[in-house]
Amino acid sequence: MKLKNEIKFFTSVLLLTLFIGASSCQVTDDSVDTIQGPVLSNPGDDDDSMFENLQCTPQIEQSDYSIYKIGSDGKRIGDVMPIYDDASNKFYIYYLKDIWNDDSNQRHPWYALSTTDFSSYDEISSEIISSSSEGCDQDFAIGSGSVFVKDNTYYGFYTGHNPNFPSNCVNIKEGIMLATSTNPEAGFIKNSTFTTIYAPIGMQFDEQDNFRDPYVFEDAGTYYMLVSARANVGGVFKGVIASYTSTDLLSWTYNGIFYNGDNQTYFMMETAQVFKMGTMYYLIFSDIDSRKVIYRKSNSATGPWEQPTGSEFLDGNDFYASKAVSNGTDAFIMGWTAKTENNLDSGVKTWGGNLVAHKLTQDSNDDLMLSIPDAVSSGMQTEIPLELNREIGTFEKTGSNEESYNLSSSTNNDVSAVFYEPIDAPRYLISTTVSYSDSNRDFGFFLGACDENDNVISLRFVPSENKIRLDKTIRSSLSSSTISDNETSFILEPNVDYDVKMVIENSIVVIYVNNQVALTSRVYKAPNTSWGVFADNSSVSFKTIKVTKP
Repeated sequence: MKLKNEIKFFTSVLLLTLFIGASSCQVTDDSVDTIQGPVLSNPGDDDDSMFENLQCTPQIEQSDYSIYKIGSDGKRIGDVMPIYDDASNKFYIYYLKDIWNDDSNQRHPWYALSTTDFSSYDEISSEIISSSSEGCDQDFAIGSGSVFVKDNTYYGFYTGHNPNFPSNCVNIKEGIMLATSTNPEAGFIKNSTFTTIYAPIGMQFDEQDNFRDPYVFEDAGTYYMLVSARANVGGVFKGVIASYTSTDLLSWTYNGIFYNGDNQTYFMMETAQVFKMGTMYYLIFSDIDSRKVIYRKSNSATGPWEQPTGSEFLDGNDFYASKAVSNGTDAFIMGWTAKTENNLDSGVKTWGGNLVAHKLTQDSNDDLMLSIPDAVSSGMQTEIPLELNREIGTFEKTGSNEESYNLSSSTNNDVSAVFYEPIDAPRYLISTTVSYSDSNRDFGFFLGACDENDNVISLRFVPSENKIRLDKTIRSSLSSSTISDNETSFILEPNVDYDVKMVIENSIVVIYVNNQVALTSRVYKAPNTSWGVFADNSSVSFKTIKVTKP
């Protein structure tokens, strides 16, 4: 039966009276615990029951992450360096641990996780590579790098980073160093005979800083090392990826600039990587300014590199320093999502956060696509009954035994929505099929809803921009010029069914659309608060809204 909020005259008078009576004590602070819903009865209902209050107080940030891992000691995860280990049939994810001058006197040492499916992880207890305790040593702090396996030896190439630069004993801030082991989980020993690699002298590089993140791969019997650097290219000082070659992994020769960004000027292209899927090679790097992961593709491991047919970005600006890895059957890409100071949605982002991994596939143009890892999806099979909070605007419930709705709105800020009670679970999956017949503004999901249409976090589909956006700005202040908190590009077309999956684990929110794109965000207001689906100046169908947990 079609239900529409047709507010009768006597109801309007009642609302006006309530509004006038409440205006003298209206709360506008966005930290308010709850916002009282209007005292209305649903048209067609026989009772006059009051709607439950909307709950929007952020819960205390939790540390019990299993899908989007942090250290069991609460330490954040930084730049990742994954490998697939044939000997153990495991993925190892080496990473920079957010330790800096603590009681251990360590500065971003390497630690590791292992997994078989990217839905849960085992922590490797031992430190993989330690920083030096000597203030003049090149590796007084440790930076990102990569691990290459050859003849049962694990070569850990890493950045020696000395924050004491410049000083009497530190003339160069960053250089490339080596540690090796025969065990992927322990025993990495620094190679004291390895000649630290510094930026080329006299070739217009930054010779004292910005030379880091070595990545080693093999092609046609030659080993290549990519290094993120800065150099003068055609009179422009910009971020570049330098290249070195070797025949034995120990002696390296400078081989020129591997990629200079072409017509783009990046300050620094961090954590660069080349990997192969099928017959196509991909170059990925992280732009230090936009905090986005960017990729190029080529028929050759050494280029030339061209932009993809679609978007050049993988995920949004809450997914950084990513690397890809494959077991020969399935490929994955992972990065970290920053925490913010004081665990606030308005807080400044920190370095490091939670590990986030996506499944990686290709479309018909050999562009890269992101989807939910199979084990994450299949591991969420216990259905959580949804508790309806309220329905507003113009809506039609289309399924008697399932949560399916048509929502329509004909003007901006005239929101039609369905709100649900908070989900009291640390991790869960929201799934639905979404389609729209027309949209002149947006539609999608409300998270952390303090009221019905304004003080909400909008995870929204915006067809006019062909984007999926996360906006923490109150909706009455949203305009076409509003800079989103996070976004990814996706071509949206009317009358097309879009498969939508959204994984929420504590404050990490990851939405996947059609197994093509992902948008990862940090939303402290998301867990255990009121949420719903909405349409604003749009006509939208949400079919079979379902929530499941492990």
